[in-house]
Amino acid sequence: MRISTSQIFQNGVDVMQRQQAEIARTQNQLATGRRILAPSDDPSGSVQTLQFESRVQQTEQYQRNGDLAERRLRLTESTLAGVGDGLQRIRALAVQANNASQTDETRGYLAEEMRQVLDGLVDLANTRDANGEYLFAGYRSETRPFVADATGQIVYQGDDGAREVDISPVRRIAVGDAGSAVFGGILDGNGAFTVIPDAGNSGSGVADGGQVVDRVLWEGSQGDFPVTIEFVNDGEQFRFLDDGGNPIDVTDGEGNTVAAGTPLDFTPGQTIEFNGIQLQVQGRPDAGDSFEIRPSQEQTLFQGLDRMISALETGSGDTTAPVNNAINRGLTELDGALEHVLDVRATVGARLNALESQDGLHEGQILQMETTLSEIRDLDYAEAISRFNLQQVSLKAAQQSYTQVARLSLFDYIR
Repeated sequence: MRISTSQIFQNGVDVMQRQQAEIARTQNQLATGRRILAPSDDPSGSVQTLQFESRVQQTEQYQRNGDLAERRLRLTESTLAGVGDGLQRIRALAVQANNASQTDETRGYLAEEMRQVLDGLVDLANTRDANGEYLFAGYRSETRPFVADATGQIVYQGDDGAREVDISPVRRIAVGDAGSAVFGGILDGNGAFTVIPDAGNSGSGVADGGQVVDRVLWEGSQGDFPVTIEFVNDGEQFRFLDDGGNPIDVTDGEGNTVAAGTPLDFTPGQTIEFNGIQLQVQGRPDAGDSFEIRPSQEQTLFQGLDRMISALETGSGDTTAPVNNAINRGLTELDGALEHVLDVRATVGARLNALESQDGLHEGQILQMETTLSEIRDLDYAEAISRFNLQQVSLKAAQQSYTQVARLSLFDYIR
């Protein structure tokens, strides 16, 4: 086969160009730290790289979701802590106001401070996050959740939704609580029943919050309530009436049936027990005074507090019994409200713990995926440097060979 001079030159140039291309590729690998610079370098590895990179990015997004959720939940937790502090302050003032040494004037001062604390609780219920969204408005995060209506009552304008975010492919977590669940849905009275003195009571009878002593008997007699305890015979006796004012049978604390209309003797401070519940009445009720006992109903935190504060603002008049009854009921409901707020805080704390645990899982997953990704994609520097040195030697040899071949001429062999 005949080989022309131009072909010899072209072959030499091609060899040097291939060597230079290989050196350039190795230099790019060394500069980037990546073994795979293009899909053609390793098609299978390129596919795996894209898959792992996508999973890392997805996991990092879940981490960012968790960080945002954590900040919002920590704000919620601190807000609820402030609500708890406010309720404790109102409770301390209510206990102080219930002291017999207090006058209408001093109770008015206490009521004024309680009203200020209540206003602060409403402000806390309207707390906004860093984005200007209300924490306790549900899905209506741009709407102020708690406002005063025409009667001055605090009403809820949000909805019952709870915003959630994804913190993993299979897990979502609530980043807020609806105000109706945090500040509403609180049972009045002691959580089982409520003792309500008649507005026309003229005696000094004061009832406590009462309690359930026989759960089975109480639940079995739910259909009999509301029940009214009416005092007769100058307040020395009492009887049980239904909500229509008709005498009814009840079961006393000994399990005996008290026939309808049977008057029972009363002494101040006596514990009255019937149908699985008991309450204590201090003082001396007048004839015709009464207390209604009905199952607890849901109310907002603000309704119960406003009712007690309003009683203090109104004053006692001829007898302190109305104020004392209002404070006793308010204190009982305050204990229930505090327990409710603590329960909500506990759920927030549980979610924060879940976020922390999930973040730890994400860190481990990302580390594992990046380790695998590095094994597939990253460069072995020791091998690349050795290859780079070898390629330089090869290029130099090719250049020297080309120089020698280029100097050859047929005239050198003609004599």
